[in-house]
Amino acid sequence: MKQDDILLDVSESAIWCGSELEPTDLARMASIAIEKHIPIISVAPVSVSIMWPWLENKNIKIFSRFYLNGHKIEDISNLSEEINQSFKQGADGAQIFVSMTDLNELVSQLYMIRDDLFFNKSLFIGLNINEINFCDWENVFNLVKKIRATGLMLVLPKDSGDKSDFVGRIYSLLESIIDDEYTPQLHFLLGNIFSRIEQVVRLTEAMHQNLLRSLKFFIRV
Repeated sequence: MKQDDILLDVSESAIWCGSELEPTDLARMASIAIEKHIPIISVAPVSVSIMWPWLENKNIKIFSRFYLNGHKIEDISNLSEEINQSFKQGADGAQIFVSMTDLNELVSQLYMIRDDLFFNKSLFIGLNINEINFCDWENVFNLVKKIRATGLMLVLPKDSGDKSDFVGRIYSLLESIIDDEYTPQLHFLLGNIFSRIEQVVRLTEAMHQNLLRSLKFFIRV
């Protein structure tokens, strides 16, 4: 399915801008977002200041994204400064991508400064869905709830097709969500594979209809 077709057919779509995009490409992404009423666009931190003037007052949120390793988690002050700088340049939120093995450490380091750093801003924790075992979801949600993240950003970097247990992982994810005063939003990056998007929508509709409004699928355009 073509990228524009996905943006039109998936009402829950958002736009993912690659870090390699030039200013002219970013301008085109902004134009697409405005034309198709896309509510969220994800960019590299260096692209926030370029994107913001085009999207100011357009009711489109800019999320900047950050990728962590053990070294960067240890130096949380540098990470927080980079995130704060992106907010000053116009970002409405941050997507922090971390491995499952480092998730607990990230939460423990970021927890104390969360309210000051993310005041009136969105925080999404990004994880590789293939790294999360069925028994891990309860711990994931406990940590996400502890840091009061806006939601999860789940990535499928490699799809094994019919050999994949993707549907089972999504089922376990949804089964682990308890509807209480805190229910995280769910965002996905699934490689522009419409069948995977459809599977997530159908399972969510069957198991947690209350999450459908906040469900988002990031499309590489």
